[in-house]
Amino acid sequence: MTTKEKRDIFSRRHLGPEVTAYFSSLTAPDEGYAAHVLAAMEKDGVRGLAVSPMEGRILESFARLSGARKAVEIGALYGYSAHWLAKGLGDGARLYSLEKDPACVNAAKDAMEVSALSRKVTVMEGPALENLKTLAKLAPFDLCFIDADAENYPAYLRWAAANLRPGGLVLADGAYLKGALCAGDGDQGAAPAARAMREFFHILFDGDRFSSASVLPTGEGLALGIKA
Repeated sequence: MTTKEKRDIFSRRHLGPEVTAYFSSLTAPDEGYAAHVLAAMEKDGVRGLAVSPMEGRILESFARLSGARKAVEIGALYGYSAHWLAKGLGDGARLYSLEKDPACVNAAKDAMEVSALSRKVTVMEGPALENLKTLAKLAPFDLCFIDADAENYPAYLRWAAANLRPGGLVLADGAYLKGALCAGDGDQGAAPAARAMREFFHILFDGDRFSSASVLPTGEGLALGIKA
């Protein structure tokens, strides 16, 4: 292995079609998990905005590892990622899933009812920053998952830094910003989101707030941090 290859932390030199197909076969049974949610997303053309089954497994694993009793999800969409997070939460745990779009809120609530997850998942409608102010009264939280509008990622992360318990976990999907993370000011379409996401990472890698931070090279990039 060359020095350059060692530095390339996101190298996919061993991720060929055969390896991809192999892991896809391992997660094939998960393709039907929360089938009613998948069907609703497919019908409305938003399936591509949600996590993949493998990413869902990652969320479930971190929820289990953290032993979370109180968790927050910022960006519910139709409730698919909430299903995975809830799968990793123990009995008596509570996930507060925030969503601004009324249509998505209705779809997510319906999905929770069908899956009998209403006892574990509370879907909250409205601007996330407003709902987070309300939820701060219930702090400290054990886990926070962010999958929403990139421009507000820094504000969401500051909330997590202030309201997670020491050792609590923050996860954020879309870390690569679909390849536009390093977009310059000349790219008027991507620049505001790119600046916000880079600010997010400056906060995440601030050792005074998070004792550990990294990025998992998933398809969209999954950032993670452990509250100091």
